[in-house]
Amino acid sequence: MIPIRLTLAGLLSGAALTLTAAIAPLSQAHASSIDVYVGYADNLRASGFFPTPWLGGANVASQTPTGQSLDTGAIRVDNATGSAIIVSNFQVYFPNNASTFSLWSNLTIGAGQVGIFTQTGSYNFDTSDFGQFGGAPPLALAPNNYGGNGNTSAIGGCASSSAFIAAAGYTAACAATSPVITFDIGTTAYSFTDTGHILNTGGWDFVNNGGYGGDGNESINWNVVGSEPVRGGNGVPEPASLALLGAGLAGLGLIRRRRA
Repeated sequence: MIPIRLTLAGLLSGAALTLTAAIAPLSQAHASSIDVYVGYADNLRASGFFPTPWLGGANVASQTPTGQSLDTGAIRVDNATGSAIIVSNFQVYFPNNASTFSLWSNLTIGAGQVGIFTQTGSYNFDTSDFGQFGGAPPLALAPNNYGGNGNTSAIGGCASSSAFIAAAGYTAACAATSPVITFDIGTTAYSFTDTGHILNTGGWDFVNNGGYGGDGNESINWNVVGSEPVRGGNGVPEPASLALLGAGLAGLGLIRRRRA
C-alpha cells in the first residue's frame, strides 16, 4: 500500500485530493495524531510475542477486565492529539465469512493514552478462527517457507510479504479477505484495512504453528495496521494526516461507512 499523504494546503486547494486517493482503502495507521495497531493475545501457552502495552498497563484504557483467559485479536488506538477523544461505533468486519463484531461501547481515550479493543469475555473475539485457509496455510505460504515469507513475518499465509503472496498467486484472495476496522471519533468516520492479516493470523488457525517449528502460541505483538507485519511487532507509523483525508472524503460523500 502506498501511503496516502494530504496536506491542509492541498485539501483547501483541491489539488491533493485525486480520485485515486479518494477511492483508496484507508489502511494506513496514522490519522493526524491517532495511530492504529493490530495484534493478537494468547496467554494459554507461553510465548515471547505477547502484545505490549496491554490491559492494566500505565495509560491503557479498555473495557476488557484484566485477569481473563485470552485467545483474541486486538486493536490498539493511540491518542496523541493533546486532548481526550471518544471512540464510538467500533466494529471489525471479516469478509471471509461476513462476520461483524461490535462488542464495544463508547471508549474515552485520554490525551497520551492507549485504547485497546479486544475480547470483552474469554474467547468472544477469537479471530484466528476467521481465516479463509482454516487450520493450515497453503504450502506456498507456510511460515517456515524461507523462499520469502518466513524471514519477514514468521506468521505465513496472507501475513506474508506482498511480493511473496503475488509469487504464490494469492494476491486477490488475500486482498478480498482482509479484516476491516471502522469507528467514529465525533462526527468523523474512520476505516482501516488489516492488509497484514494480523487479526485473522495470516488467514489460518495460528495455534497450529507448532507444526511449522513455532511455539504453539498465537500471540503477535503490535503491528501498524496496513503494514507488512512481523510477529515481534513493527515500528512507528508514517504520518499520513488521515484526519484531514477523512474530512475531505466525508465532504465528498466518499468515506467508507461502517458495515451494518
